[in-house]
Amino acid sequence: MRRAVKWLGIGFGSLGGLAVVAAAAVYGISEWALHKRYDAPLSPITVPTDAAAIQRGARLATVYGCNNSCHGKHMQGLEMYDEPGIAKINAPNLPHVLREYSDAELERLIRHGVKRDGTSTWIMPAPMFSHLTDEDLGDIIAFVRSAPLSDGPMREVTIRSLGRVGIVVGKFKPLASQIPLDVRHTATADRANPLALGHYLVLTACTECHGQDLQGSEIVHAPSLAVSASYSNADFDRLMRSGVAIGGRLVGLMSEVGQTRFPALTDEEVVAVREYLRTQFPPTPEALARSIEQSKTPPVTSFVDAAPSS
Repeated sequence: MRRAVKWLGIGFGSLGGLAVVAAAAVYGISEWALHKRYDAPLSPITVPTDAAAIQRGARLATVYGCNNSCHGKHMQGLEMYDEPGIAKINAPNLPHVLREYSDAELERLIRHGVKRDGTSTWIMPAPMFSHLTDEDLGDIIAFVRSAPLSDGPMREVTIRSLGRVGIVVGKFKPLASQIPLDVRHTATADRANPLALGHYLVLTACTECHGQDLQGSEIVHAPSLAVSASYSNADFDRLMRSGVAIGGRLVGLMSEVGQTRFPALTDEEVVAVREYLRTQFPPTPEALARSIEQSKTPPVTSFVDAAPSS
């Protein structure tokens, strides 16, 4: 009996030792990922200063979530996410942050997800922003630079134990690692071609949640955009303008952006998005059946839920 107890104690001791080693390995690997440097180049970007450009930038900053969304109602910063065991993340006060960056550094941050120190961003949707044209990016920067300074949360990214495990197993990936260094950017969007405009808007406004392939994301419970095949023109317009889905449902992140961001889209842009999606996901009987099933995805809580209601 004493021998059995002895070996049991040795066994528990070995397990404890393995747990310590595993925890140390997870910490070490995740620290390496968090501090890895990326070699994305600095590229010049023209940032206008005229009132018309700033006004265009205000609308675009709303569509793409800089204003009245991820960074707070007036870009003052937001305590975005605080989950025990996973992470605490602030979307920082943008007017303050932009004063720390040159225009070229901002271009690299926004389009490549690479910060001034060469490390990667983890939340800001740089893969989506990598498709922005020079004109649109310049107008957005112009608007944010014109905003007055105000008090608000500054940057904070604290990754906790389960979040570190997520990094090690590849569930959470540095965004800079997902963007090709040789991606090309056009000067302006082709607004004369509705399908080209729709394609551009889908890439720059929808891929944050629905993925670069538009097939959805398990992390934020966003369905494939094949779901759009089940929407009539009126239903699609209501979803984009008010966040209300078929059946009068509110559907997590989509309802958030439909209430805060996409109302800033023009009628022309909403039609362009709708028509482009129909070329990708034609409303065949099979697509309709699949989309209707996907539309039953339960609502999820958005990071934006923490935003002030004022």
